Formats: sequence, C-alpha cells, structure tokens
Amino acid sequence: MDTLRSDETKFVLHGLDLDNRIVRAVVFVQKLRNLLSALQTADKTANGKSSFDYVLSDLRTGSASVTIREKRKTPERPPYSSIGVLEDAASAIYNGDRSLERLPPTLVQQVKKLSQGVAKRFSHAELAFSDDNVIRIDDFLLKQSAIAYETLTVPELRPKDNFFRGLAVGSFDGILKEIDARGTMLRGKLVLSAGGLEIDCVMNKNRVPEARESFDKRVIIEGAAHYDGISQIPTRLDVRSIKIVRTDADLTRWRGAFRIDQTEDVEDDW
Repeated sequence: MDTLRSDETKFVLHGLDLDNRIVRAVVFVQKLRNLLSALQTADKTANGKSSFDYVLSDLRTGSASVTIREKRKTPERPPYSSIGVLEDAASAIYNGDRSLERLPPTLVQQVKKLSQGVAKRFSHAELAFSDDNVIRIDDFLLKQSAIAYETLTVPELRPKDNFFRGLAVGSFDGILKEIDARGTMLRGKLVLSAGGLEIDCVMNKNRVPEARESFDKRVIIEGAAHYDGISQIPTRLDVRSIKIVRTDADLTRWRGAFRIDQTEDVEDDW
C-alpha cells in the first residue's frame, strides 16, 4: 500500500463488470470534480474561507487512481486541514455517528455526491488517508449519506427506530462468499449458519490479510456491526478478524485413547 502524507488523500475508482471493469473517462472526471468540491467545502466550513489549492501528487497510468495533496495558498498555516475534515465527516457519515449532527448539510451533500451513480456508472470507489483509514464509496455510503442529510434537514421525516441503531462489536458464524475482491476494501457476504440470513461484509486486505483465503469457507468473523434500527440483523459488518472453522477434524489422533485393557481378568464384586 502507498504511504500517504497527512496532507494527501488517494482516490481509486473501479469500473462496472459490463465495461470489463474499465472506468469510463467521463465518470472519472466527474468523480474527481465531486472530490475536489467536497475538499473545498470542507476547507471553507472549517477555516471560514478558501485556504487551500489542490495538486495531483500522483496519477497512475492505466488505472483510475489519483492522489491529491492540499497546498496552502499563503505561508500562514490554516487552523484545519481540509483533508482531515473530509475524513472525519465521511467517517461519521459512514458509521452513522452522533457527531454528524454537527456537520453542515452542504458537506454531507458533497459526500453523498461521491457515491451517486454507484452500481450504475461505476462499481465502487475508495478514499484512503494517511492513517490507513480507507472508506469504501458504495451503495452503503450512499444510503448513509442520504439518511444523514435527511436527519439534518428534515428530522421529522426520519422513521422511529424499532431496534438498536448504531455500531456494536460482535462475532458471527457462517460461510463467507466473495462479491468483489478488487482494491483495498474487499466486499463479501456472510451467510449465517443459523437461519441462512446474509450480512454485507467489507474487509481491509492490509489489516485482514487472511480475507482472500477465507472465501467459500465457514468462518467466525469479528468486527464492527452496523445496525439501522429497522432490523435486528446488521446491515454491514466491518471485519476486524477472520477465523476459519475446521470442518475436517482428524479423529485418528484419538485412536486407542479409550481402549480398555483386557489383559487381566476383571474381578467380580458380587
């Protein structure tokens, strides 16, 4: 994985299967504009004015990958980094944190625009930061940003939660199926051993290197489970660890362990 500076963020776009997973140029340009708009909004929101310009510090040939670096407009250091502010905002939206209530709707709307067109014009994207935090831009983030925006603008329309809403660490047992193994944030689904229900899973291949070897196997997954207040089953699981459940237990090592010694006569106690 590339080492990013604290003033950089890396954006990677993944194409649709129907496009042979090649990214459309017009989509890449549009999403790059969306990202720059989100950074500019974060800058003005936190610093009260436009304090940064943005340069391309890395652009990969043959892939839709770009690293953007913020550059101060004046020698004076601004109070806040626009990249840091965007990371905090996108993370809060993704996780459904209560802190998102302090976010301006304009910034939430910009994060939402990053996800618009997912599964229709592009497969998904990834936004990486210097602390190894990688946010998967997909249908889940689109849904979370729509809920966040509605909560901030028309809170009376938000339905009442029937169950727990938020993040909780938990363990789940099931068969892990692969959905998309491209990029840093792999996506799969866990078919639960109890009931056969499915949970959407994402895993950082750098933090969970065993992920690729765990597909199509029974596993026990531990991670941060996202609950939407509507269902008792998590809508997404951010995987932290995977343990493969062995189903081919070798019983030969127990051979003879329970053998009864019949070399001597057993005395009757009658």
